[in-house]
Amino acid sequence: MELYFYLFAGLSTVIFIVCFFLYLRLSSLIKKYQRFMADNKGFSSEEKLAALQKEMQALREEARLNQEEILRISKNLEKSIRGYSVVRFNAFEHTGGNLSFAVALLDGRKNGVVLSSIYGREEQKVYVKPIIAASSTYALSAEENEAINQAVKMLVSK
Repeated sequence: MELYFYLFAGLSTVIFIVCFFLYLRLSSLIKKYQRFMADNKGFSSEEKLAALQKEMQALREEARLNQEEILRISKNLEKSIRGYSVVRFNAFEHTGGNLSFAVALLDGRKNGVVLSSIYGREEQKVYVKPIIAASSTYALSAEENEAINQAVKMLVSK
């Protein structure tokens, strides 16, 4: 009978020690959990997640508005001058210095104008011709065509 008493006492001691270590481990885990669930301002993780969810929704709405604004700006940009070119040339053999020129100004749809200045010793003439889809209903000189082609190349390279 004494043997059972010592065996029971030893087994009880082992169980007590295991329970004590489990208690210490559980206490440590509880403290870590409480630190995880509350920051130094006292907000719980659930409150933080709810706030983050609201912030994400606000950011999504802002991104949607930004996308709409980018599309609006993009449409307006198509109407602005994006391609240009200047070609200088001698209109007449007896003048020097390439004082005549053709300037092409085109938007993103290849619409715009070509301005030409013909310089002579006695007079200077300026012409403006509308450009639609990189061509004009008016007759264009070789220099005007060259200016338009260079402006179109600038549009393509952007």
